[in-house]
Amino acid sequence: MRDRVVGALALGPLLLIAAAYAPSAHASYPNPSAVSAPQARDAAASEGGTLLLRDGEGLFVAVSSEAGRAARRQPEPVPEKPARVLERRQRPNTISVGIQGQYGAIRGNSRLADGFDNGPGYAFRFRYMVSPSAAVGFSFEHQRFGAINAPINTGVFADSHVVATTVSVEGVFYVHRERMAMPYFVGGFGYASPDIIFSEDQSSRVNEGAFAVVGAGFERFIRPRFSADVSIRGYAMVSNSQFTSMGQLSLGIHLYPGD
Repeated sequence: MRDRVVGALALGPLLLIAAAYAPSAHASYPNPSAVSAPQARDAAASEGGTLLLRDGEGLFVAVSSEAGRAARRQPEPVPEKPARVLERRQRPNTISVGIQGQYGAIRGNSRLADGFDNGPGYAFRFRYMVSPSAAVGFSFEHQRFGAINAPINTGVFADSHVVATTVSVEGVFYVHRERMAMPYFVGGFGYASPDIIFSEDQSSRVNEGAFAVVGAGFERFIRPRFSADVSIRGYAMVSNSQFTSMGQLSLGIHLYPGD
């Protein structure tokens, strides 16, 4: 009995020394009371683990080194796409002003087509951009058509020529408006007021009425606010049960004023 007591007393100090130097689950992590919470969490993350705080005590939960690195790895930020910069010619609310010289011909079974054939003219065109690839256009044209044959009667009412004044509203649809050179298509309607001008400055209005217009063109920018424009247009009009068609080839410029 005495030997057992002596043995126990001798073993006790050895157990205390072994317990003091044994590795602890908390040994690799500093005392939370000695450091701030962010520093404690950073230290835990550097060891590949997680620090859990409960009632002021720090609990270090160890994980594998791979998991620790995965926890520290952050996804790369996705770069934002730069905002699309529109050229001035593409911006909505942009206004352009154009002037064109043109040459036209007239056909059909109307009084106009019976006595007149072709001639020169001019046009003013205004366009208002409503989207990066479309605009609303307004055209004002003055077209002259000469007589097919020289007048036989040289009296007061001898035929001389026709002057057709037209006003139209058009939709303009561009293809690749961002480029310096692009084609476009036109479609719309308007009103024509043709006058036969006689040799003695007398006139008579005939075949007046509404018409439809379709066409295509090509615009080439020479400067950001200055372009050359060529287009071909066809007009169809029914008035007094008579059909009149007109075709025009136009060449001119467009200006884009503003800031």
